[in-house]
Amino acid sequence: MKPMRFLGLATVVSLGLASCQSFVEDINIDPNNFTDISNSLITNHAVLNLATISEAETARIAGMWTDQFTGSDRQYITQDNYGVGDSDFDAIWGDIYRGGLTQAQIAADKARELGSESLLGVAEILQGHYAAEAALLFGDVPFTQANKAAEFADPVYEPQRDVLMAAIALIEGGIAKTDLKVTDANSVLSSSSTWDQFGNALIARYKLAMRDYAGALAAAQAANFSSASNSVDIIHSTTNFAENSYYQFEAEQRTDYLTFDNSYLINLIAPDSTDTYRGDDKTDDSNRVAYYADNSSDFIRLNTNPNGLFAAAQNWPVIGYPEVQLIIAESAARTGDTDTAIEALNNARNYWDGVMGTDDYQDYDEDDFGDDDSLLKTILTEKFVSVFGVPTFYDIVRTNNLIGTDLDGRTTPAQRFLYPSTERSSNANYPGLKELDTPTPING
Repeated sequence: MKPMRFLGLATVVSLGLASCQSFVEDINIDPNNFTDISNSLITNHAVLNLATISEAETARIAGMWTDQFTGSDRQYITQDNYGVGDSDFDAIWGDIYRGGLTQAQIAADKARELGSESLLGVAEILQGHYAAEAALLFGDVPFTQANKAAEFADPVYEPQRDVLMAAIALIEGGIAKTDLKVTDANSVLSSSSTWDQFGNALIARYKLAMRDYAGALAAAQAANFSSASNSVDIIHSTTNFAENSYYQFEAEQRTDYLTFDNSYLINLIAPDSTDTYRGDDKTDDSNRVAYYADNSSDFIRLNTNPNGLFAAAQNWPVIGYPEVQLIIAESAARTGDTDTAIEALNNARNYWDGVMGTDDYQDYDEDDFGDDDSLLKTILTEKFVSVFGVPTFYDIVRTNNLIGTDLDGRTTPAQRFLYPSTERSSNANYPGLKELDTPTPING
């Protein structure tokens, strides 16, 4: 009887195979392993990832190395004093390439499939941004072969200046394609600007870093950031995981790791810092220092209270009105247009009165500056206390620390971030470990 039972089972399976096929044909397909994604979702991802450069680890390290911030606990004490290895930059490299550039490239491919020129323009602006930031932070970097593992298992490192120029060209191409507002095609950003204004503002940042002052001035003016609402900000709220990244780090993750304790920035704006306070007859920073800092503990903490700069619901700029105005100010000063330089400097100062509801910053005029060097230093100092993270790091390196920030025992600024250990272990074209003191080509 047993053979009959086996025969009967085989017969049932054979006869029922066709009718059961629909139940088993997709059994080995992982529903969590996506093979496709909508253009809007992938664009949102590429946009959301902007926060990793503007307000996360990249910005924190840049801020410590310029002495905007102080590393006050655990490994941040070591990193503040430049005690880093290449593995400290694995996540930053991944944020830029895997989280940013790759997603923007996929968004561009999807936009081409859909025949959407405007969305393609947005994706190209994002690609240019990630590529340029990688080049400014690390020097020579993979670009045209990046994120194409099937074709280029070991992408080559291309010259920093070439990558920057290609990135700017991508942004310019994106500007020509899109007529969208910054708030279109994503649910991440807040701004009254269009994507072409955003793109021009980014170009201004990168041309300034390359010392193309005339080009930076033209791009910043083309961005037409005429009011504070033009700032391109990442939206934050008190909703869990939607909070400002500085808030999350200080209030929820690593309290007292990152502070203002005896930082050069806080000493510049604290009226009781007699040796370094920058105040004058037209400058009163007492409200700004209270807006930035919380003195209620042993450390001078970041002000994460609801009325502070680092509050949970505080939107944070990818590129803000003060940065663009101060690019105009420096570039105009360096190209001989003093009136434009002073006007833009005053615009950047007045921004803080608008934010805080104060009247602390009276307009400068030409008589307030003894010479061009005095004006230039005032502009760069205002940018130092107004723009956090990587733009200020680029300025300190580019100007060889013209404002004289405290470099914690160093005589010259750290020149770069280190290539990550992930590249050392996986890319045959890895160029070798660079020291922090090795200038990138544009600063060599």
